[in-house]
Amino acid sequence: MQEDEKFSDDPLENLRIENELLKIKLKAQFGEAFQMGMGEEIPPEIENQFLKNVLAFEQAHTNTEYTTVYERIGKPAYKPAGKLTKEEMKEASAALLTLMEEQQINLDFCDGPYDDEIVYRFITEEFFKQEVEKAPVDGMNSCFIYEDFHPNHTADIAKRAHEFLQNFFTAAFNEHSIELADDVITADGQQLTKEALLKKMHLYFDAYEHFTNDAWTIPTIDYKLQEVEGTGMGFAEGMCKYDALLDNKEALHFEGPYKIYMRLEYGLWQVFYFVLPGFKW
Repeated sequence: MQEDEKFSDDPLENLRIENELLKIKLKAQFGEAFQMGMGEEIPPEIENQFLKNVLAFEQAHTNTEYTTVYERIGKPAYKPAGKLTKEEMKEASAALLTLMEEQQINLDFCDGPYDDEIVYRFITEEFFKQEVEKAPVDGMNSCFIYEDFHPNHTADIAKRAHEFLQNFFTAAFNEHSIELADDVITADGQQLTKEALLKKMHLYFDAYEHFTNDAWTIPTIDYKLQEVEGTGMGFAEGMCKYDALLDNKEALHFEGPYKIYMRLEYGLWQVFYFVLPGFKW
């Protein structure tokens, strides 16, 4: 599209027409992968700049050449893990991570720290083969997370249990709470939708002014993956306590064991049943 191309004598209308043509061009070029849905009206000049940036970005990636991480960082010499001492492995891992960062490749370990041998073996035996753009894009990094390659289910279940308990004691659950499965079961085996569960939980929350003095431990986590990839069953259990304050400021104390059951679908652990002191299904 030429910079001096005019569709109308009105500059504002000209910009709006140009924006519509840019949207058509992007959709024709990239199909359903391009979606332009904005909930609020934005100034045409801002939308125009955004669309041009998207077009430039997509065009730059259309003819992108790819290579491996190892080739992009210059194919550095390295030794097999079995020929390095623990200290040498630590230094070598740090050096490789630095070298990758210099080539705008970031590798994060979110649920560590991991043993140096795990890190070094992963980089040299797996990550070096990862496909990346042959040349770094100015101002952009290629970002990867170790747990996307090797999920840490124990850490994921622990985090999900913490989120669930925090939201329970602050009565913060809503339809966007991803820690809750779309359908759950009750103590007597009935199936409930997420919406029905939220109503039941909020009836419990509404019976009290708020919760206080809450505390919990998560000493036990277990899971079992199923044959279908990305699926599994697991649980977290421990002890918890909390005080539920009534409107008259009287506090009811609840304390005892809890257990939170979760299932894994599409790489996400979600709660489908739980037992908590005080809460009745």
